Amino acid sequence: MRIGIFTECYKPVINGVVNSIIGFKTGLEQLGHEVYIFCPTYKGHKDDPEDKNIVHCASWPLPGKSGYHYIFGLSDKVRKIASSMDIVHVQHPFVIGKRAVDISKQFDKPILFTNHTQYDQYAHYIPLPRKFAVVQIINYLNKFTKDIDIIVAPAKGIKDKLQSFGIKTPIEIVPNGIDVDRFGKSIPASEIKKLHEKYHIDTDDTVLVYTGRIAEEKNIGFLLLVLKKIIADKIKVKLLLVGGGLEKEAFDKKILDMGLKDHATITDYVDYSMIPSYLSLGDIYVTASKTEVHPLTLLEAMARGLASVIVKAPGTGDVIENDVDGLVSRDDVEDFAKNIVKLIDDKKLCDRLAATAIKKAQDYSYLSMSKIMEKLYTNLIAQIHAK
Repeated sequence: MRIGIFTECYKPVINGVVNSIIGFKTGLEQLGHEVYIFCPTYKGHKDDPEDKNIVHCASWPLPGKSGYHYIFGLSDKVRKIASSMDIVHVQHPFVIGKRAVDISKQFDKPILFTNHTQYDQYAHYIPLPRKFAVVQIINYLNKFTKDIDIIVAPAKGIKDKLQSFGIKTPIEIVPNGIDVDRFGKSIPASEIKKLHEKYHIDTDDTVLVYTGRIAEEKNIGFLLLVLKKIIADKIKVKLLLVGGGLEKEAFDKKILDMGLKDHATITDYVDYSMIPSYLSLGDIYVTASKTEVHPLTLLEAMARGLASVIVKAPGTGDVIENDVDGLVSRDDVEDFAKNIVKLIDDKKLCDRLAATAIKKAQDYSYLSMSKIMEKLYTNLIAQIHAK
């Protein structure tokens, strides 16, 4: 099977969507399929020779440091390659989404769309009143998905949300996969020691670790309030926020203003290959984000052997089961802090949750998830041909 994946971003950009694409590309190729990535051009970037079938589309970088590009109309060369695909799978509903729909219609190809993002939760980036912006986003998604054969939802929570928007296109759940072996491997003690020294972590500190983008929609301010409450009780805790982001400077200032300089650190961008080492610094994984769909960062922490404390919300709530592989909190600073302290005080509980988390993460290997996606592709192609 020749599979065309259309995306607004790819390497050298690394984020949750790109990691999801990489996982499925790797798994589907191991299953014997040819996977083509249709993505923007990146000035000065050379593709890894082992990463085959990367088709760059003429584009222009959008303002800022997001790594996203505006993709121009597809060239004849790109369209010719796209015409040879058995199936089109688009990862974003915007410019590349429209390009993929055009390919699907012109060459009569079945098309899927993975909804990776709770787009309504990003309305604050649109220079319009929030309620109006949310309505426009919902209307846009309804219009776009009318041209899609199947929507892929990485978790039940996002399927429910899309259906609440009035979207009628069939929705299938296919979770994101992770490289279980990468996150389960042992880390040299010398490497951990260097990171402890770099971030001034003492051996008796309890380390709360978060991985991901530093941005408003990730609810970082909530985690800082939680930290302030915990240290007020004289508990020796440090919060390590790993990932960098467009709002890093603003949150660095917030840390200073809140008197948390000795207790919270935001790293710069960390190479993805180093994330297992950074997770190894943690005793407990924390995220208060309410905008996730099926967060790979959380699955990676589970594979690394960390118990988690999360806010109950779609996405994270689809992964963590309360008192089984983590603790699920109300959207309340006091309740979240209480659950962290509970794990600090009860090591047996923390270890039990961590052990279950490791076992659960094994079910989300990228190969297992790719087999589910393969079946979805095969069934869709059969349905289209039967018409």
